[in-house]
Amino acid sequence: MWRGADSAILGITPDPEVAVMVTLFAESDPARLQRRLAAVTNGDLSDTEVTRLADGDASVLGELAPMTKQKVAALVAPANRDTLEALVGGATPDYVPICFLDLARTSAAAVARVLDDRRRPRGTGVMVSPHLFLTNHHVIESDAVAAGGSIQFDYQLGVDDLPEPVSEYRLDPSTFFWTCPVDELDVSLVAVGPRLTGDRDLATFGWTALSSAGDKHAEGDFVTVVQHPDGDFKQIALRENRVLGRGSKGTTLYYSADTLRGSSGSPVFNDEFDLVALHHAGGSHNDTRLDDGRPVPDECNEGIRISAIVTALRGVHDTLPPGRRNLLAEALNPPTTGMTPPVSAGRGVGAREPTMADIADAPTVTIAAGDLRLPQLVITQDSRRPDIAAGARPQATTPAAVPAAVDSIPLERNDAPDKHYDDRRGHHDDYLPVRVGPPKLSAALLKECAVPGGGRATAASTLLRYHHFSLVVHATRRMPLFTIVDVDGRRLRSINRRTGAVEAAEVWYTDPRIPEHAQLDQSLFAAQRPRVFDRGHLVRRLDPAWGSPETAKRAADDTFHFTNCCPQISSFNQHLWQGIENYALRNAATDRARIIVVTGPVFGVDDPRYREVAIPREFWKIVARVQDGRLRATGFLADQGTALDAALATGPESFADLDELTVYQTPITELEKRTGLGMATLRTADTMPAALESAAALDDLGDAHW
Repeated sequence: MWRGADSAILGITPDPEVAVMVTLFAESDPARLQRRLAAVTNGDLSDTEVTRLADGDASVLGELAPMTKQKVAALVAPANRDTLEALVGGATPDYVPICFLDLARTSAAAVARVLDDRRRPRGTGVMVSPHLFLTNHHVIESDAVAAGGSIQFDYQLGVDDLPEPVSEYRLDPSTFFWTCPVDELDVSLVAVGPRLTGDRDLATFGWTALSSAGDKHAEGDFVTVVQHPDGDFKQIALRENRVLGRGSKGTTLYYSADTLRGSSGSPVFNDEFDLVALHHAGGSHNDTRLDDGRPVPDECNEGIRISAIVTALRGVHDTLPPGRRNLLAEALNPPTTGMTPPVSAGRGVGAREPTMADIADAPTVTIAAGDLRLPQLVITQDSRRPDIAAGARPQATTPAAVPAAVDSIPLERNDAPDKHYDDRRGHHDDYLPVRVGPPKLSAALLKECAVPGGGRATAASTLLRYHHFSLVVHATRRMPLFTIVDVDGRRLRSINRRTGAVEAAEVWYTDPRIPEHAQLDQSLFAAQRPRVFDRGHLVRRLDPAWGSPETAKRAADDTFHFTNCCPQISSFNQHLWQGIENYALRNAATDRARIIVVTGPVFGVDDPRYREVAIPREFWKIVARVQDGRLRATGFLADQGTALDAALATGPESFADLDELTVYQTPITELEKRTGLGMATLRTADTMPAALESAAALDDLGDAHW
């Protein structure tokens, strides 16, 4: 991007007669740079801002946290590092979040020392699934070597400077073994067998997920190497270890770090402790040039890129017999429970890890680029991104509850939304690879919508933007005409929300941008005797809660605007409607994918009234996502009408009234007719078979045509 004005931000004085091309970052691949910047800024920048930052506009860093700025600063080209004050507000800090130590310690637990049949140390390796161990080919070059070998966990010094108790395991190549020569990938993957010594179960060490995501590293990134140098106690090479470049063949990564002979097979982590490479050599060995044409630096270490290993493993998967195929599929699409960071260091209480026999005896699983399905196991997509197969959808063998997300935001109640409404970006039309904008409003509907500042009603002026979602308010009905929220399954954060008393603790707020008479307020819900209605979120608290903890918290708080509220009877709000929401959110988190959810009420002329407010009988929802490069949209219509009439006539409904609540998969054309909204893009992507004009009531959301 050509920038004259922004050059001053970087300490460059532009020539007024000449446009200045700012080259701020060391990474030469623009697409990779943008992906990495999006990852290290933790969801706090929009796609447009990430693009601007990649093009040299440091002003977009604005109010980001110092730690985030530091991660961006690490990617800056050496020639520009004297100008980092613009990025980090001072000299480059040499501190990292204290959780870095926790991540390092937890990730290091899965690293083990490799011994041969004479109990001599041969190298290092790391668990990459509950059952498979990854190291170099030149450490374990054959199944015969593996059969005589073993691995030792916790071969390290404790805080008292004394050796910790070691747990040693035999390797089991008869169950699984695959290797690739030194001059290609220099990698071996082998099953772990029975325990020989020690008292720790294999499951307690966890594992680090394999991923071919394109946002795990960029030139300039810091890396951390956990290793057994010279076969000695476990060590860690920290800081000032930077990515120097990628080899021209696409299989190697070069970085500066202190390593020794026994470090072969060591995992190379980025600052988020994602596995980016498998260390295998000092200096250049498998390549002589970087992917930008420069020669490999003289002083460097060479690792095999995990993305290259994943690609090779995908290629051999279908050639394996069923038992080995399932073990490899588990490694390429790991279960969340028990993973080392970024998901979790531990395992769910009472959870049983599938044994090798469980997996080997399971029905055959297939895996191929573009289609990854493991219906026999309760699993998730890649721990960070849907990179194994973009758009692949695991079957609905997911836990019944909302998934455990990246980190928990401990909220017993919400806080007041921040008052700087101009900072809210709302839904992004380009959030998915296929452009999806808000529903279109007819001229007649526009006249009925609330407009901030009382100006002329247009599609743009009526759209209220919040953190990660947008909506339009129907001024007469005092409720949202529709809401549209961007959900990032990679960055979701769970909310520690207790049931029961939380509803009473929640505080809702009017939006000062539109008149109070155009939105609901607490008077509709206060002092209900008996209580009939909940304050129903259309964009619920969980959906926009992604990104950094601060961003997720602001987005969650934004959902407590009355502009996002519709009165819903409790059994509808807490059971039926949440069932659809949980299903959509759970699958977004399972797939680690982005989705868009569009929701709204159906305003009917015969809607019953309560305290002078007409209560919608029906609500609709559309879940949109991209699968196999194509937009797919699934529409639902939920009817609370019969139960609503009963509740208004007889008092509070019981959960036994759930039989009166119905949800249908509905053609999006039908939703357009019912709402008067135009949704052409979603209509053309409707997953409901064209032969079905309407669908029967759904007993199970898994029965819908997704």
